[in-house]
Order: sequence, then structure tokens, then C-alpha cells
Amino acid sequence: MAGAGLGMIGTRLKLSKMLIIASIYALAIHAVRTFYISNGIPFGTHLFILYAVYVILLKFIGKQHILKSLVATSISLLLILWGEGTFLIPLIQIIKFDPASIGVKLGATLTAVALTDIPLIIAFFVGYVFKFAPIDLEYFRMK
Repeated sequence: MAGAGLGMIGTRLKLSKMLIIASIYALAIHAVRTFYISNGIPFGTHLFILYAVYVILLKFIGKQHILKSLVATSISLLLILWGEGTFLIPLIQIIKFDPASIGVKLGATLTAVALTDIPLIIAFFVGYVFKFAPIDLEYFRMK
């Protein structure tokens, strides 16, 4: 997510910082989802918590300005949601897959993650590997 979101705005972190951010964010995702499931809270609001956590990680570990952190996080989450709507949900409907098994079966979980991350992977290669930034935040800077 850090490579895709920041890469789209022309910022590239070192691999070590991206790995630290990814590790902490993965733990945060697991903790928040476990908390929601164990307390019977319906998913939906958990995205706001994860959004805030990711912005904080980019701000303090990635050493980015708050605007870049907010924009990069928004881009990354929108790419994930786009991946779910474009790739995961149609596949579930076509093969009549039980969505409840995604969280239980490892193969189903890995397939779902791979499908929802297709736009993120493409954005990572465009922004981070090929160094093409389609969004120029400097254009909006006051002179």
C-alpha cells in the first residue's frame, strides 16, 4: 500500500521503511478485525480506524507530510475497494463461492487478497518501479 499510494504521487520510500510500515499495518489490521469479530461489531467502521492508523504510520515512520499521508492512504484504499468491486465480487458471484469461507480457508483468503490487490500491484509498478506519478501534488502548491 505504501509503494502504490505514495508512488502515485511521486514519492518513493526505502524498502526497509515500507516493510516496517507493512508489518505494523498488518498487525493493526489483524488486531482491529479480531476485536470486531470477538465483540460482534459489524464491519464497516473498522475502515476509519485502519485509515487513521495508516496515515499515522506514513506520517511518523515514512516521514511524510500529513497531506501526502492522507492522499496516499486514500489512493491505496480506493484501489483496494476498486479491486474488490471489479475482481473479487464478480468472481464470487460467477463461481457461487461462499464469502463466509474467505476468512476461514487459507486458500480462499489468499485468492481473495490476490484478487483485491490487482489494482494496487499495477499502481505499485506504475508509480514505484516505472517512476511515473500521475498525480502531481506540487501543482497545487501556493506560490
